[in-house]
Amino acid sequence: FAASERLKSSMATGRTDSQVSTKGRGDAMVWAKPGDVPELGPLIEYLNAVVSCALEVPSPAIAAHLNGVSALSDAQVAIFPGEVNPDSRYIRHVDNEDGLNGRLLTCTFYLNEGWDAARDGGELRVFDADQTTIKADISPMSNRLVVFFSDSTVPHEVRRSRRERRAITIWYLDQEKHLSYHGEELIQ
Repeated sequence: FAASERLKSSMATGRTDSQVSTKGRGDAMVWAKPGDVPELGPLIEYLNAVVSCALEVPSPAIAAHLNGVSALSDAQVAIFPGEVNPDSRYIRHVDNEDGLNGRLLTCTFYLNEGWDAARDGGELRVFDADQTTIKADISPMSNRLVVFFSDSTVPHEVRRSRRERRAITIWYLDQEKHLSYHGEELIQ
């Protein structure tokens, strides 16, 4: 939480590769390099352990999704403003919709003490690949980690938050695809 508070003044309106998604996104965010934010070290160690365990699961589906992992992104630190903004949400989207941006696995860690979904909203809503059937609503409670594939098998949205909602997201990437997609841009 302290790191997100320190970074708050450098945040800008969230943006994506899609104009539609950008218009439906009500957060402020900043990209943070792990070396610049020491608090990210333990989270990254934990994520690496989770991904290593996932790669050892004898599942062709998991192997197919994670086969190209060769890097991880900088951390996206995001804050949805809550009551002060009626658009404090992020419309249904896919993190790697066309399969070209190199994102393979999405890992979101929540920093929201005392979160009550009934009172505060802000759930991560996960849909079936058909984009209409709701699979789960996940409350962004403090210290909760949510991990899912970044491709079109996991459409999701952030429901409207009624109080400030904080999260850190890191993607495991196919670095070659990611660099090809973003050209000269920084890895994010």
